[in-house]
Amino acid sequence: MQVAPAIIQFLANEFQLDPDHLNPDTSFTTDLGLTAEQLTDLLQRLQESLGVILPEDKVPAIATIGNLLELFEEDDAPF
Repeated sequence: MQVAPAIIQFLANEFQLDPDHLNPDTSFTTDLGLTAEQLTDLLQRLQESLGVILPEDKVPAIATIGNLLELFEEDDAPF
């Protein structure tokens, strides 16, 4: 499975946006208006939907879509 397109599509569906409006610089808090609690909930739904596991120690560093996608580019990607 190509994870990046699946993540973008998941986020587009969640926010009812065209996937083309989401990019690596899109901030979950500033651009999408999420609180920390809402972001945690969103990431939980993403994990359940795509069957992936995000390392708990990396979650606090997720501020943008790019931060999220970078987790899946690492050698020890959680999928």
